[in-house]
Amino acid sequence: MLEHIYHIEHAQSPTLVLLHGYGSNMHDLFGLKPYLPPMNILCFQAPKDIGMGGFAWYDINWDNGNKIIDAEEVHSAARRVEESIALWKEAHNVNGPVVCGGFSQGAILSMAMLKGEYEASGFVLMSGYMLPEWRNTDWNISAPVLQTHGTMDHVIPYEWAESGAKLLENKDFEFKSYPMAHNLNAECIEDVNRFLQQF
Repeated sequence: MLEHIYHIEHAQSPTLVLLHGYGSNMHDLFGLKPYLPPMNILCFQAPKDIGMGGFAWYDINWDNGNKIIDAEEVHSAARRVEESIALWKEAHNVNGPVVCGGFSQGAILSMAMLKGEYEASGFVLMSGYMLPEWRNTDWNISAPVLQTHGTMDHVIPYEWAESGAKLLENKDFEFKSYPMAHNLNAECIEDVNRFLQQF
């Protein structure tokens, strides 16, 4: 099982799985707990140690200023998260619904789980984007999805997120933008809180 920290509200409560971004760690998004509805929180730590207390879910290669990401490595990391969720639920006798979410690299990983039709009750994609390899995918979205992004994001440009979001539009998908960079502002966190209250 991946290294993790967690809070259990009740065994039957929804569990929010939060996956951190590149160069961060499992403690980062756990700090959102006071701003979210009462629910179980599970934060995994990525397996790739990149130093200075930072971790990554998969490698990012740079070619002429372009980010090159191996989609298969992303899917492999997603499968490891899915396996760890199952092991954690069994170890703690937790049987409520699961909502998967993440920030930046963690959001891309959550999107890989959505693409693979992981049976979560919902998805929260914060400051991530759809990989080019996924754009021709027949997305079968059977759970509510909230995607958030900053219009001033220089790490993952807003246009990248918006173009992918247009391919996911349906009654269960919501894309929201904010005047922020590659981070989470108060309005964004409030929208995440509102979204999670349905579970």
